[in-house]
Amino acid sequence: MDTSDLAGNSAPSSEMLSRLAESLSQVTDPRAKRGIRHPFSGILALVFLGLLARIREMAVLERWAKAHWDVLAEPLGFTRNHPPCDTTFSRSLADFSLDEFRQVFAHWLRETVPDFQESWAGAVDGKTAKQSLDASGDPVHMLNVFLQKAKVTLDQWSVSDEKTNEPSSLKTHLEELLSAYPMLHLLTGDAIYAQRPLINILRESDCHYLFQVKENQGDLLDALYDCFQDAAMHRPQHETTEKRGETKKHGGFGSTWTTPSTSVSV
Repeated sequence: MDTSDLAGNSAPSSEMLSRLAESLSQVTDPRAKRGIRHPFSGILALVFLGLLARIREMAVLERWAKAHWDVLAEPLGFTRNHPPCDTTFSRSLADFSLDEFRQVFAHWLRETVPDFQESWAGAVDGKTAKQSLDASGDPVHMLNVFLQKAKVTLDQWSVSDEKTNEPSSLKTHLEELLSAYPMLHLLTGDAIYAQRPLINILRESDCHYLFQVKENQGDLLDALYDCFQDAAMHRPQHETTEKRGETKKHGGFGSTWTTPSTSVSV
């Protein structure tokens, strides 16, 4: 089963929608029992599907759900003839447990994505969400772990809230990440993650890594040159050659690659 079905590339089946709502029913409903009209799992599922469709405003989500209500209502557990209004979405999500949602999402993803028992590679990268502001009014800086094969973000954490940098945030959350996704055996990242404390933790966790090293990390770069100066040159098994029309050939450490993407021979 391909998660692209849920992202809008093709129509999700009723069975898939039902399984999504069933999984999300494990998240505790924070609402008072009096006056409840819509199932909390269905509300969570609608917001989740809306985010996959790049819908970030609750009023837009309400209109989107209304347009597709004949397909969404029954499998997501709704019994009314109209979807929740925008204020119902906002109020329902105000106090639910994000940690519970993370655990449920991880279980659902493991059950949904095909061949999830294989070894998987994830890309770690920090991004600034300019449309989202923290308590100080500054853009939220998030650290994301993206699973290329499934085209989905496994998890993300606010770097701004923790008053730290991206490598330290990854160190803080690495244990919970690998616990939720034990098949995640390789992490890739840019030069900021090529730090000894983080690499030591990855080695202890039996997680492989591929981090870029730049000239501003002189000591580490010199050590790599010394280590690989006698390595035999041969072409990599995999190679990416073009991005936005740019083509520049480089060679080093037993492999040849094309910027701005890097390939490594094994």
